[in-house]
Amino acid sequence: MQDARLRLLTVIILSVASFLSVAGAVAAFFWWMIFTPGIRTITKSPFALFFLGFTGSVSALLWFSGGDGISYLVRMAVILLLAFYAYSGRAPGEFLDLSVWLFGRKLGFDIGLAAEMSLQGMDILSDEIRRIRVAFQLKSIKFGFRSIIPAAGLLIHSQFARAEEQADLLAVRGYRGGGMVCPGFTRAKGDLSAFLSAILPLILAIMPVGDIFILLQ
Repeated sequence: MQDARLRLLTVIILSVASFLSVAGAVAAFFWWMIFTPGIRTITKSPFALFFLGFTGSVSALLWFSGGDGISYLVRMAVILLLAFYAYSGRAPGEFLDLSVWLFGRKLGFDIGLAAEMSLQGMDILSDEIRRIRVAFQLKSIKFGFRSIIPAAGLLIHSQFARAEEQADLLAVRGYRGGGMVCPGFTRAKGDLSAFLSAILPLILAIMPVGDIFILLQ
């Protein structure tokens, strides 16, 4: 979906449907399979496998403790897939346009600028992680828990230093809040149909499937 407004609203609707019930999560998963690049949205984010694995671990703990771990796994996994899709499908400056469109040139600009800087930091962090993995492979070092601790410390330090440099740069340029942005959005041919299709999982989540068949009769 090229229209950031429809994409955001669609992800919110599908996330709510996935959170409410397993039926809504399954329907949202089929929507994800049909209307998104699918598995490619996971491979674009180096954090995807980590968060999915963490969700699986929490689900296993819930299951062993007598909780409904399967339901938690299905619902949270679909919500994560939707989040990865929203992250991978964005364009530079898109969140700034969206925030200004939603909240105006004062508050919206501040929120959008913070979001864009955060996402830019995540992209830089992803590139640094890839470089570290390549360096470990060249030196025949296993990329495991022990080896990642010193690398993680270096990454955290570099991110704090970068944030301080950006804050100094904004202060030097006289930034005090707000800004002038004219939001612009483009809509692809299938964006509206994909958005309307996202309403079905929400209906399935709110209304049990049996009730829907009763209404159809």
